[in-house]
Amino acid sequence: MTFKTRIALALAAIMLTPLSQALSADYDPPIYVDQAPDYVPVEVGSGWYLRGDVGYAFSHPFENESTVTGPMESFTSEASLFTGSIGMGYHFNDYLRLELNGGILPTNEFADRDKLAATCDGSTYAKNASGDIITVPTSQECDLFDNATNKGYSVMANGYVDLGTYVGITPYIGGGLGVAYNKYYKSIGARDCKEVEANPSGTGGFICDDPAGYEGETDTGAQFNLAYSIGAGLSYRVTKNVSLDLGYEYFAVPGAKFVAYDDGAFNIKKGIDYQTVKLGLRYDLW
Repeated sequence: MTFKTRIALALAAIMLTPLSQALSADYDPPIYVDQAPDYVPVEVGSGWYLRGDVGYAFSHPFENESTVTGPMESFTSEASLFTGSIGMGYHFNDYLRLELNGGILPTNEFADRDKLAATCDGSTYAKNASGDIITVPTSQECDLFDNATNKGYSVMANGYVDLGTYVGITPYIGGGLGVAYNKYYKSIGARDCKEVEANPSGTGGFICDDPAGYEGETDTGAQFNLAYSIGAGLSYRVTKNVSLDLGYEYFAVPGAKFVAYDDGAFNIKKGIDYQTVKLGLRYDLW
């Protein structure tokens, strides 16, 4: 390499040094952006659940205390000992939950009937002296019966304590306070008037003065009363959101009035209580 060539390379290096520094100054350092956190949906329904249950009152709330020895010919009784409720609850933590439920209480209906033991007033068709069809006052024998009904509904606030989960089963205890609406009706000395069509000639038959029948002496009452319950049971989680309940409950409405059958008498009594076994379903709103 000649001397002139070396001088030229040295001058070129000197001239390029400021340019390289300028280019280095213009170069921005790399920008690092932190990765955004994963999206987590907000669990709006956490803690809330829906529930429903059906039960059977194995201790009859309207048990007739006396045997049927009254004057009536036949005694009939129909009762529905099934109960049911639906509602919503909230888990405060793993051990405490509260519910608000509306339910149906057991009902019953009974009657005491005596065949052809009363007289019903009415009229019949007859011909007068001119041969015209007229109505003539008369009466006929008819059934005499007493009857009564009891029914009720409830709205309850219940609290439960879950006692921990063991092999998938969670035992719990609880109780509740609320109000019950109870209604009773009784009719004493009602008469079952039966209408009869006239014969082909247009005479005979029977027309009741009151086609709806005679209700007799009636008494009815309906009121709201304080109700309470205590119970215990077991729950089993079938899926993440669904649990089954099997429980026992004692339910009482001390101020409720109802009709009871006592040796032919339809007496008004006070205080309803019964025990039920219940099967329920809970659905968590996750």
